[in-house]
Amino acid sequence: MTNAFGLPRKLIILAIVLPLAGIAGYLMASPTDVDSVAFVGLLLLVLAIPFFLRWHHPMLIFSWNAALIVFFLPGSPYLWMLLGMTSLGLSLLHRILDKQFHLLNVPSLSWSLICFGAVVLVTAKLTGGWGLQSLGGNAYGGRKYFSIWFGIIAYFALSCQRIPLRRANAYSGLYLLSGLTAFLSNLIYLAGPGLWFLYAFFPADWAMSQAYEDFVGSPLAAKFARLGGLSVAGQAAFPFLLMKYGARGILDWSKPWRLAVVMVVAGLSLLGGFRSAIVLYLLLFAAQFINEGLIRTRLFPMMLIAGTICLVALIPFVQKLPLSVQRSLSILPLPVSAVAKADAQASTEWRVQMWRVLIPEIPKYLWLGKGFTASATDYYLAQESVRRGLTRDFETMIISGDYHNGPLSILIPFGISGVITFIAFIVAALRVLYCNYRYGDPALWRMNVFFFSYFIAKLTFFLFVYGAIHTDIAQFVGIVGMSVSLNGGLARKDSLRPAGAD
Repeated sequence: MTNAFGLPRKLIILAIVLPLAGIAGYLMASPTDVDSVAFVGLLLLVLAIPFFLRWHHPMLIFSWNAALIVFFLPGSPYLWMLLGMTSLGLSLLHRILDKQFHLLNVPSLSWSLICFGAVVLVTAKLTGGWGLQSLGGNAYGGRKYFSIWFGIIAYFALSCQRIPLRRANAYSGLYLLSGLTAFLSNLIYLAGPGLWFLYAFFPADWAMSQAYEDFVGSPLAAKFARLGGLSVAGQAAFPFLLMKYGARGILDWSKPWRLAVVMVVAGLSLLGGFRSAIVLYLLLFAAQFINEGLIRTRLFPMMLIAGTICLVALIPFVQKLPLSVQRSLSILPLPVSAVAKADAQASTEWRVQMWRVLIPEIPKYLWLGKGFTASATDYYLAQESVRRGLTRDFETMIISGDYHNGPLSILIPFGISGVITFIAFIVAALRVLYCNYRYGDPALWRMNVFFFSYFIAKLTFFLFVYGAIHTDIAQFVGIVGMSVSLNGGLARKDSLRPAGAD
């Protein structure tokens, strides 16, 4: 039997594998040619099919918060967008081939997201289409539509399979810690032009402030040295530590190193210069603290006293900190330098002035939203008007739909129908997260309380601090998708006793 199948294997190698290797080697002689890149990429994709079939779900979980882009596709989409479509397709194929394989589904979440996606589709169709400049279109804004649709598709891919209980901690860690890759953008820039080719894989967005300070910025701006990627990395490490140990575990006085690590992570992330980082940390820790039931313990007054002492102890040293850190701390009642305070106040006033212009426009887009589509002519005229001092410098932001405000990013582009469907999703998500936190498997209690707290913190931040629906939709659906995948759907009161019950 072995000999009977030996010859066909050799023939396969000689007739298929070797010619393909020869063709690939020939094409690699001109690696910059588009046809060469496409062929080699397709070949690698075919060879990786067995790997994708086995690991597509954990790969999607890892890529969700990872700052990785697919450079060879038009528009350089994020990796999670590609893996979301791939994972969903493979899951559906598995269901078709294996009738015993069941896909998870929470109808309230599914239908609310489908309706929201339909509102986005109709709005895009009626307000100029969803053409992409990267595909030869003559309009801008299509990328924002596709970001929302990709987020919805990726939710179904993430939530349709259950994460094995033995891998719950590992997969949750992958989901959060993949955000550390954002700091690579800053490290690549610091390494110099010799490594800048790596920006084909890692987005350069978080290094733009460094480049601006070096090549464009004034001497004043150069003093800030903002490392935006470090702030994003901190917003990945801080939630991970909170999920792993919980608020009670971090405040365990017998293990002071945990609190020390959390403080170091939060402190380093302030080098990004974002005041919002402190707000998000406080919101997340407060939500976790309350949901763990610690507000009724003596830890609550102790935390208030300790926080006040730390704030007072920081006063003599705050102006000796880097300007980027002082800018982050300017949201607290601390005597930061006048330079950092003025820069932060200017940013706030810029947003408030833009919102004052936008609010009177709301009735105009109440029934049919404005959408995101804008022509190149619109951008050119706005830039020229700003350059000549005829309009404010936020005019291009208004045209692009970057309002720096969560509710406005839904209401103006998608009208009242977008608001209603988004609220339906939020209500469904909060119900799922609460039920999983309250009635889920006790072995998953720490993760369930974290994801419930994380969603509340993100939602509060989105509504009252900063938000953009085309980027935040992936965060919202990712959190609730992880909860559904961990718990196998929606935990019910009569399925298990409440987690943490006596």
